[in-house]
Amino acid sequence: MAEEISCPYCESVFESKDDLSKHIDRIHGDSGVLEGSKSS
Repeated sequence: MAEEISCPYCESVFESKDDLSKHIDRIHGDSGVLEGSKSS
């Protein structure tokens, strides 16, 4: 069940979408969109 989900903004990896979501809210705030549409 341990699917790992990586943050689209940084190198952090999470064990659940909930943890990822909290991380993005906390760290990346409103930096925009999820799902691999990061601008390089």
